[in-house]
Formats: sequence, C-alpha cells, structure tokens
Amino acid sequence: MALPTRQDDSGLPGLPALREACRIFGADPAEARPLHRRSNAVYLLPRDHLVARLAPDTPVRRRRARISVEVTRWLDTQPEPIALAPMPGEQPVVAAGAVATFWPHRPTTPAPSPADLAVPLRRLHTLPAPPFPIPRYTPLQRLFEAVDLDRDRARPVVADDDRAWLLDRAHALVDIFTTTSFPLGEGLVHADAHSENLVRDADHGHWLLIDWDNACLGPRELDLLTGIPDHFHDPEAERTRFLAAYGRNILDWPRWTLLRDITELRALGAYIRLAPGKPAAAAELRHRIRSLRTGDRSARWSAIP
Repeated sequence: MALPTRQDDSGLPGLPALREACRIFGADPAEARPLHRRSNAVYLLPRDHLVARLAPDTPVRRRRARISVEVTRWLDTQPEPIALAPMPGEQPVVAAGAVATFWPHRPTTPAPSPADLAVPLRRLHTLPAPPFPIPRYTPLQRLFEAVDLDRDRARPVVADDDRAWLLDRAHALVDIFTTTSFPLGEGLVHADAHSENLVRDADHGHWLLIDWDNACLGPRELDLLTGIPDHFHDPEAERTRFLAAYGRNILDWPRWTLLRDITELRALGAYIRLAPGKPAAAAELRHRIRSLRTGDRSARWSAIP
C-alpha cells in the first residue's frame, strides 16, 4: 500500500499529518508503512516499534481518540488483561488537520481463535463503568457521518436513491433500538469486537483488544456479534465456539437480528469513505447496498484491505 502524500477524498490524513504528529509526540516516521485505511489511517513505525492511528481532526474524532486512550489506560490497571494500553505521554496528538494516537506494535500471529476473542470480552463485561465520563452508544453514527461526507463530494459515490434508502433504513433501526430491552444489561463495551482487533501480548501470551475508538456505555450484546450469522458467512462452528467460550448464546434472544442489521449498515461507512480512491471498495460498496436493498441473505461480503 503506497503512502498517501496528502489527505484524500476519503477524508483520512496523509503523510504530512503523520510526520507532524510524530514530531510532536517524539516518534520516528522514517520507513513508515501503512497498515490500512478505513475509518482511521493506521501506520506501522518500524524504527520505534509503534503503531500510529490518525483520523480527521473533528470534535467527534477528538472525543473518540481521548476515550480510547483513557479507557485502555484504565483497563490496564485491572487485575486481568483485556486491552492494549497506549504509549506513555500526552495523547491524543492534534497536528496538521489530524488527531493521532500511538500504541505499541504487537504481533497478530498465529491467528486468534473465536475463544480468544471471547475471553477479554467476558472479562470486560464483569467490570463496573469507568470512573470518568463515557459516551453512551449512538447507533449508526459513523454511517451518518460517512453519508454526510459523501453528499458534500463533487461526485458522490452513493446514488441518490440508495442514499435515501440507507437513511430511511438507518432511522427506522435507530427508532427500534431506542425501545428495545437488552437481557445482558448495559456497561462498558468495545462496540467493534472482532478477531482483527486482537493482538498478542508477547510476554504473557494473552490476547488483547485494540481499536477502542467506539468504546461506550451500551448493551453488552453489541460485543457478541461475532456469534451471529451475517453477510460475512463465517463458519457456524466458529460462531458456536465463540459463544460457548463467552458463556451466553445471543441467538437465544429473539431480537438479535436488530443488532445484525445495525452492524451491517454501520459497516458501509468505511467503504463510503474509501470508494472514490479505491475501485475495489467502490465495487464492494455497491454489492453490499444491493444485497441489503434486495434482502439477499445469500450474498457474501468481503473485507477490502
């Protein structure tokens, strides 16, 4: 993946912002390598063995970065390992139109099993709320942000009729969510828990959750979506192992499809951002919207790196 030399139509910061954030924080951006560009621009800094995460400098993104740092530092004080803590120092860093955070680089291999994801989630869900303010879960906020971004483009990637359908569907799901009761109750949740958001503590072998931008107070069921059938068609045996390791089966709850539908809509946001500069993301976005609009549950979605 080539290093972007400026902020592109995805709205994500480029290399100048990375360099300035590194200068302020005291990290070395030489030989930086992009890991992925979705909702954040994520870079490996090999000389310091760090990972830098950059997002556009908006009030919402500043709040998310601050919460991710505060929550993971608090979780690092708990008796059992749950989250990867950020690097010491004042964070987040605001520089050149970006908000940045810096994290230790940890291995992701061998690949984690479904049970590996369930363990830190089970520990997380036993904790009280942190002793500092945490936002409440806001369904589909990232989708609404991405749709607004796309609407303001000179050449939007989402057609007018698709945009209208997405917004109508999103508002309907939000209305249902606000009147739904959740059997696991509410507490601190990761809200984007999947195997790609695990890294290994090389010293002790524990799997730790990363990417806490969405951390909030919300229904604990939000963290169990790995256990439900969706458009990614993960093998049923893996979903079953995950739920068994966690100790509760979300599929026993009649309203589980509500969270599936919200999560699948939310997953469009990153592709709306990336589509102008990445043809594969644009094609996947069209495929996903078409399968949602037609109700084709057999359609298989693929993650675009």
